[in-house]
Amino acid sequence: MLILVIQPPADLIVVGSAAVDIIAQADLNTDPSLAKNSTASGKVSLSVGGVARNMAEAAHRILTAQELQASCLLVAPVGEDGFGKFLIQETEKLGMRTDGLLRNGRSTAVCDMILDSAGNLIGGVADMEITDALIDEQVYLFFQLMTFY
Repeated sequence: MLILVIQPPADLIVVGSAAVDIIAQADLNTDPSLAKNSTASGKVSLSVGGVARNMAEAAHRILTAQELQASCLLVAPVGEDGFGKFLIQETEKLGMRTDGLLRNGRSTAVCDMILDSAGNLIGGVADMEITDALIDEQVYLFFQLMTFY
């Protein structure tokens, strides 16, 4: 289901991925062999990411800091799940537009990264199926709907 809240046209449009990043890092005193073969104590954090979302946030911050009367719109698919709700809430907290977030029944893109105690990447899993499914027709339909209003 596509939910649209019509806002003025954007001056800058970024199309691509929006994701939730899960980063797990072992404590400094963790034996490296344990971090690779077992559960290790450490910290886990959740943040918003995705290449297009990061670019849109950077543009939003620059436009806001310069007090320019311009807006940036991120067009990216977001699932109707807990990660999607988190992504939308965090985007709203930054003051960014969310009317380009295309909600659908798939899982929100998530990238899980495991770091050793020094911060080096050990491995991870990226579930980006929702972004892979973003097809030209969806984007075209979105822009057609926006120009119709």
